[in-house]
Amino acid sequence: MPDYHNNILCITAEELEQCGLSYGYLKRALAGQRKGEVYCWEHHKEGSKVYIHYNSLKTKYKALIKAILCNGIEPDEFVRRKRKSESEASISQSTDQITHLLDTSADDIELFANSGIYSTIEANQLARGAAWLRLINSIDVKKARKLGFSSIETLRGELFKRCLNEQNSGLVRFSKGIITSERVLLRNAKKYKEQGSSCLIHGGAGNVNRKKSNTLVHAKLTQLASNPVKYSFEDIAMMFNDWADEQGLANLTTSAVKKYLNTPSVKRSWYYKRHGKLAADNDLQPLINREKPSFPDALWSIDGTTMQLYYHENGVIKSDLYVYFITDANTGAIVGYSIAFAETAELVEAALRNAIYTHENKPYQLQYDNSSANVSFAIQNVMSNMSRVHFPCEPRKGRSKYVEGIIGHFQQRVLRKFEFFKGGNITSKSLNSKANPELLESITKNNKVPSRDEVLKAFADAIAEWNSRGEKRDNLGRFVGESKMSRYVNTKHEKRVKLNYFDRISLFFVEQRKPYSYGVNGIELEVNGVKRNYIVPDGDGVGDFIFSAQHLGQKFKIKLDRERPDMIALYTDKGKGKDKVFIAHAYNKEKYAACAADLKDGEKAKQVLFKAKQEEFGQEYALKELDRQLSILGELKATGTNGFGWWDTTKTSENNRQSTQEDAANGIGDGLTDKQRRILSIGK
Repeated sequence: MPDYHNNILCITAEELEQCGLSYGYLKRALAGQRKGEVYCWEHHKEGSKVYIHYNSLKTKYKALIKAILCNGIEPDEFVRRKRKSESEASISQSTDQITHLLDTSADDIELFANSGIYSTIEANQLARGAAWLRLINSIDVKKARKLGFSSIETLRGELFKRCLNEQNSGLVRFSKGIITSERVLLRNAKKYKEQGSSCLIHGGAGNVNRKKSNTLVHAKLTQLASNPVKYSFEDIAMMFNDWADEQGLANLTTSAVKKYLNTPSVKRSWYYKRHGKLAADNDLQPLINREKPSFPDALWSIDGTTMQLYYHENGVIKSDLYVYFITDANTGAIVGYSIAFAETAELVEAALRNAIYTHENKPYQLQYDNSSANVSFAIQNVMSNMSRVHFPCEPRKGRSKYVEGIIGHFQQRVLRKFEFFKGGNITSKSLNSKANPELLESITKNNKVPSRDEVLKAFADAIAEWNSRGEKRDNLGRFVGESKMSRYVNTKHEKRVKLNYFDRISLFFVEQRKPYSYGVNGIELEVNGVKRNYIVPDGDGVGDFIFSAQHLGQKFKIKLDRERPDMIALYTDKGKGKDKVFIAHAYNKEKYAACAADLKDGEKAKQVLFKAKQEEFGQEYALKELDRQLSILGELKATGTNGFGWWDTTKTSENNRQSTQEDAANGIGDGLTDKQRRILSIGK
């Protein structure tokens, strides 16, 4: 490789041969140069070794040397790097040799272990620290030079690096905290030279660092701090010192107690009992980093909160409106909402309806909390209908819900612009989150508080403003990029699902808790405060005679859309643990006019047909059926008859029945056979 000889960059003949030059050519050229026959390359010899001066070579040879021997680097830079690397390797090797002299003393380990302050592991770490300090003190200029270092400072710097690596690996420790610089290491070495290994034993009587105090002190402090009554740190210090006097232990200052108890490893032991699991988890447990949902409708995060806007009603200032939000976690858009005076199942359903029917998309997953409205039987059914996955977040862990952040930003960045904004959540500590009481007093005195209708309009405008905002702001404060709602509406994804006709009919069909019996008036059900009767009508639309004949008195499970109560669905169970079986759709039972003045077109004909069907499916049906059964018991079937029905009787009986019906049609007789009259007379 190229190298310097007497400050001249040189290269050997062998290295030129590696670059492709013929050895014979090199030999002849160099011999001719020495004899004065030719003048080509400057060179010199050291013993039998020939060194060719790089600067005297032709450009093409220089290029070969740079490419082949120097890896594309300029030869002088290549030589500089090589020498630096060799120097560092030499220093590292020399440092390794001296660190092998580190000797952990058994006497030191025993000294630290018997102090009653340190564990076995800590005693070994401190003994290793003492060994490092002894080594630092043993270095002088002469030894540094002997090891090949240019100065004692260079050697100390290398030793500091090795010591720092061991400290970061947990192999070594010192009396106070950690070694952060070479200066701190030298200061500890000086102290060791004066006091020996005992300087590594902390001498402060009032220091309560858990790893440096006895277990009795630690137990008492954590007992006092963990009390759910939540003593102040001043009270904890007072009670501890009273106890310490009885035990003959040293007193601790309030600041020492506070510093010790707030040490992370100690804090975890008392914080849970003092503040409760939920608060402690929020403050101490590591967060899960979640990626934002990858497409709109992947996750709808939903929740309700007070509107935080004042309005007046009949001269009274109020702020009792409650809003339920449906938010899209991918875009941050508010895709639906509803307003009422309290969070109820009806409010949640109204918000979901608003989101579904406004944008005609269904969510892949729903995320909500465990409020009674969200986990109600009806809402859980609605959520199952509209999403593939739905489940609540962990209780009282707002950071796990996307909707919490969206609502918070919406209130502080949009609603706060209204003079009648009530302010953010009462738990917020920031003054920027709170309303100015003097402003609220002013608008109240000057009758600037809006009415309820005006507040509802203002809130709708605020939703529109939020959804129209871009994702980011530029350095002038203006929103840039596509708006939240535009991204929600226009983003295409294979897993996004649009509403279809069946969804529109059945999406909000919710199963009712109890079964209902089908009676003579169908199924009687109160919906939204109105009593309704639902029947399964016959094919001609008049009455429910056919369905009633088969299912009168039977109980059915009901699915109902309370916003569209004109129709319900009837189901029966297959059996225990099995799916329900759909039976029929039932509709509002038609009512007929009670007087001639109220008759509608075609209604009289329906009434006549209804009465005729009453006769057909009433006594007439019963008599025919009994007549048939009695005939089966006493007579044989007529030849050629088959099937099973009213006509499935003997030929003679059938002829007599038809003759009697014809007489009745002609106005002769009542249409009953002698047998039917006997049946009716039974029991009289």
